[in-house]
Amino acid sequence: MELRQLRSVEAVARHRHFTRAAEELHLAQSALSHQIRRLEQELGTPLFERTSRRVSPTEAGQAIAMRARRVLAEVEAARAEVDELRGVLRGRIWIGALVPAGGLDVPGLLARFSQAHPGVEVGLREGIAADMLRFLAADELDAAFCLLAGELPDEFAVERLTDEEVVAAFAPDRAPPAPHVDVADLAGHRIVAPRRGSAITTALEQRFAEAGTPLRLALESGDPFLLSALAARGFATAILPRSVTALEGPALEVRSLHPAVHLPVALVWRRERNLPPAARTCIEFVRRETANGDDSTNRETPESG
Repeated sequence: MELRQLRSVEAVARHRHFTRAAEELHLAQSALSHQIRRLEQELGTPLFERTSRRVSPTEAGQAIAMRARRVLAEVEAARAEVDELRGVLRGRIWIGALVPAGGLDVPGLLARFSQAHPGVEVGLREGIAADMLRFLAADELDAAFCLLAGELPDEFAVERLTDEEVVAAFAPDRAPPAPHVDVADLAGHRIVAPRRGSAITTALEQRFAEAGTPLRLALESGDPFLLSALAARGFATAILPRSVTALEGPALEVRSLHPAVHLPVALVWRRERNLPPAARTCIEFVRRETANGDDSTNRETPESG
């Protein structure tokens, strides 16, 4: 079993597509397919189910891909540590990104990090909180910016950066006169919100459950600008981060929830993972750029993983 075969299996399992995996690895698709066939012959079992429309890892393929991520991460960490001893910072890191939240400018942060460390290649993945935690647990991400609703399992280290308010957004001619709305008010509206598993919708579900009212969503979407447009046109009430409603876009009237809902915006990584130097440096860079004395009690040294 060779490292290049492990890289091939991991990339195909992640992309679920041979062409995109081959492009990432800078290989001809035929060469990628040959490497995987050789490994399947060596293991005596198929690693992927292939159809004309999709590629799906088998149970064996999922197991190999998960192991491959950890092996490749250790190899990358070893190389990075040697580079660190030589005074060189380089490598590739994967960061989970999110829409603007709590005034945190994630694109700007990452742009400044890249300018400060041009030898580090930064790859991004998007998703809701549940996606980010799943990616982190599978070592598909080194760290992720997340909105959080509740405590995380002990396997995750959390660096709280700021807070975000969850609000209800209405068309200008349909907003209630009061400065805030409660569950009873919302229950009479058609509601659109981020996908279930997101911190915002999890908090909304908790609020509705406390009131003994089922939450029914007309749409779950990962696109906050679609949710904003639906609210602005009067189709529904959108539940959104206040930061998103402040961005340039369709006109909205915003109301706080009652009681108000504020969610932490945090940088999260897997506590037990041996982070490569580039990832540790990125975490420290974010800390410096977002320094807030109130957050000092949440700080944890990434090297401790």
